[in-house]
Order: sequence, then structure tokens, then C-alpha cells
Amino acid sequence: MLSVLIADDELKIARLIKNLIQWKTLNLSFMGIVQDGISAYQMIMDKKPDIVITDIRMPELSGLEMIEKVTQSGLPVHFIVISGYRYFEYAQKALKYGVRDYLLKPIDEDELNRILEKICMETQNSRAMQEHVENLERNLADSRHILHRELMDRVFESGGDSLSTIYTQSSEQQSFENGVFRAFGIKADRDISIPCNEKQETLIVERITELINDTFEDQVIDLVVTPKESMWILVLLNYREEQQEVVQTLLNHLFKLTKNYICNFEHYSVSMGLSPDSGDFSQINLLLEMAREAVQCRIFEGTGLCIRSYSENRNHQIKGSDIANLQKDVFEKQISVLREDTACQIVRTCFETAVQENIMASEFFELTRTLFSIYCRTIEDLFHEAMSESLQKWTELAENCSSILELKNHVLDSLRKHIRYMVTKKSDMERRPVLDAIEYVQKNYNQKILLEEIAENSGFNANYFSELFKKETGKNFSAYVLELRMEKAKQLLRDTKKTIYEIAAEVGYKDSKYFSQQFTRTVGVKPNEYRKLYY
Repeated sequence: MLSVLIADDELKIARLIKNLIQWKTLNLSFMGIVQDGISAYQMIMDKKPDIVITDIRMPELSGLEMIEKVTQSGLPVHFIVISGYRYFEYAQKALKYGVRDYLLKPIDEDELNRILEKICMETQNSRAMQEHVENLERNLADSRHILHRELMDRVFESGGDSLSTIYTQSSEQQSFENGVFRAFGIKADRDISIPCNEKQETLIVERITELINDTFEDQVIDLVVTPKESMWILVLLNYREEQQEVVQTLLNHLFKLTKNYICNFEHYSVSMGLSPDSGDFSQINLLLEMAREAVQCRIFEGTGLCIRSYSENRNHQIKGSDIANLQKDVFEKQISVLREDTACQIVRTCFETAVQENIMASEFFELTRTLFSIYCRTIEDLFHEAMSESLQKWTELAENCSSILELKNHVLDSLRKHIRYMVTKKSDMERRPVLDAIEYVQKNYNQKILLEEIAENSGFNANYFSELFKKETGKNFSAYVLELRMEKAKQLLRDTKKTIYEIAAEVGYKDSKYFSQQFTRTVGVKPNEYRKLYY
């Protein structure tokens, strides 16, 4: 709804104008009537009406002078000038100040409302256009930062790439301003012997992100902050060349603030890694990777430092995954038989090789991830054990390791514990069918019992099941069944007066003569003689 102010020194004419306007139809609101130019000017400046209908001739300050002062103030006001024929030259002067609409006295109602309707339409279109432009600007800003984040996400996720990788200029350059680019990473580490507190770690990342934004937001051309998992934060700065010293000072200040903040949390430390700066957009990916690599160098230099080393003097050609994959076949073999000692020795060999080859910091983390991946895939394939959660947990803990020794020990401890768990589980898996078979035999010893049927029900072939059974009980299956039947027969001979025929049938023998032969061979005396020992 647009507001309308009427300015005329003749009150009757002003009221007439008010009565002529179609307020509801045009969706206009009445602001008031003023009768001199100074009052009109003051109300315009205070209330900021959208439309002012003013007479040219007014006391103290003419309508033309009032329009001139308002125009100079920059307020967006639509003026409709009212004039008589003899003052038409003044209306022409008003046009110089952007006044496009004027009415001659006597005022025509239809013409007045047509002018007002036109102004309403123009204002509506102008506001719609302004809103459209603002939306485009917001979307452009959002899209630009989304593009920035996607760029850094790709670099962040391509963790195995070497620093020597050559990156080419892309269309993404259009979303950045000219100037100098610099990247840095911040990594908060938790003592891996302490359980993860997700709420606390989320709070840490959010607060460090706030510190980064507060430090740089109004100091650089562009700032993109990308928090990642495992308390990683990757940042890209774009600033003017003359700001280099200021930015360096701000980086030092930010790291002090971050260290002071992390001191509030026990068992946590924080490290920062810096890239050099560059005016070449095509180097952005490289700068981001160098910043991340600098942070990873904390496994060489220790946590709690601002690092600028980037692994320059280390071997960029050998990857951690290559070292692990060279041992892959023998590693999988030892895992498949759950050999804890030899599997752990292979892990030690891999880390010794990595140290000897002087590989980059990030490649030690890649070596760790690859060893865990090989182990988990082997366990899943051979033992049908779901390992995705374990892999995720072990990898997340590895990201919090602050030295090569801690990384190696993390792999060794994780594999030891899980191999021992799998040995126990495998033993239980093998014992369970045997225990089930024993239970079945104890309940059904008076029925026909075949090893092949028991083994098939347990999911094993007869020979393998026979080995499992003997390993668990110390007897082969047939001997166990025979012994159980004879014990039941002895009990019946001692405690009942049933006939030999009845006892034979009750312990699973249809032929009493064959039963007597088996009893004599097993116990050493005939059934009747055994009974006489108790009667």
C-alpha cells in the first residue's frame, strides 16, 4: 500500500483532492494534509510518503523549492504537481527535478486517478524488479560459495593425490575475484584413548569456525570455510596483494585464539597448517592440498603448532596405499587364518618401509586407511562379518593420531583386538553345531542317529563335522553315541527290572542280541552279569 501526502495552502482544494482519490480501488493510504512548503518538507523527511500531491504556489517554501530540496536529499518520492495556467512555466521547471506528472486546475477526477494508478503500477513493477535483482544477487552469492565449497570438498576427498599433481584453470575462476589466494587448515585432535563426545566435538568445530569468520570476514575479499568430519576445517582466503602482511598477522592471531579456546577441553589439541600465497587461480587446488598436507605434518613435528612445512623434502612418488598393496596377498592370507602375530608383523613392515622411503605425511594416513580396508574386506568376504562400522571408527580414530608411532600402534591394537574377537567367535561358531548335536543325541539316543544327517543339519560335510566333534569332545561321533547309550543301559539295568529286550529297544537297538554284544565289548561284562552286581 502506497502512502499519499497532499500539500496545498488552500484547505478546500486539498480536501477536494482527497475526496476525488479512489483510495480503496488503488490500495492507497492517506498520510495527511499540509498547507505550506516547510511543513510539507518536514513531513516528507520524517514520514517518507510514496506520493506527494503538491501545489506550486505555497507560502514560506514554494512547491517547486520543496521538490528541489527533497530531490537533493535522495528520497524516492513521486510528485504530482498542481498548477494553474498562468504558472505553467513553473511546472516545466519541476520536470527538471524528475517530476513527470502534473495537473491543471480545475482538477479532473479521472485524470488524477489515472496518474495515481500509473504511479502504483510503476512502483509495483519497480519493487518487483528490485526484489528480483536482490534474489539474483543472493542466489549468485549462494551459488558462488557452494561452488567454492564443492571445489574444496573435491580437493579434501582426493586425499591420495600427490602435491606434484598439476591442476589446470577452470570456469570456477570466474566466481573468485582477482588478488592473492591462500589456504589454511585447522585440525583438532582428541586423545584416542578417550571416548568420543560428539556434542563436545561439534561445539569445538562450531566455535573455531566462528573464530575464523570473526577474524577474516571483514578483512578479505572472499572467505570460504568448510568444516569436515574428524574436526577438520579447511579455509580458502582471497585478498588483495597489499593485505599480505595484515593477513599473516590475522593468521597468527587466529591460531592464538584457537589454542586458547581448545585449552578449555581436556584431552584435546589443535594444529594449523598454512599454504603459501599465490596470485594464480590455477594453483587454488594445490594451495588447498598444501594446507592440508601441512596439517598432516603434525605427525612429524607434533601437535599444537602452526606448520608451514608441506612435506617439501619428502618422497612425493611413493603412496601409502602402494606400500600396503605390496603386502596385500600375504596380509590377506594371514588374516584368513586369523594369525595375529604374523598379521601384526606385516603392519610393522609396512610402517618401517614408509619411514625408510620418507613418504609424505598424508601418505602415512593413507597407509593406515589401506591396511584397515584390506583387513575389513578380507573379514567380510571370508567370515561374513559386517565391518563397515569398524572401518569407519578405526579411520576416524586414525585421523586423531598425532605421530607415526601412534598411527602404527592404533593399527596394531585395533587388529589384535578384532582378530582375538574373531578367533573366539569362530570357535563359538564351530562349537555351536557340536553342542547342538550333543543335545540332540542326548534327547534322541533311542532313535536311529546318522552322522551324515547331523552334519548336514549343521551346515557342514560329514568329515569336517566329525573333526569338529572330536576336537570339542575328544571322541569321534559314533563312539560318543555308543558311550551315551551304554551309560543309559547301565542305568536301566541297575534301577529297573526291565528285560534285556526292553532295555535294548529303549537305548536305540532293535536287535537285543546286537545290543548285548555292544554292551559286553564296551563294559566288559554281559548285561545280565552287570545286573547281578547290583541285585
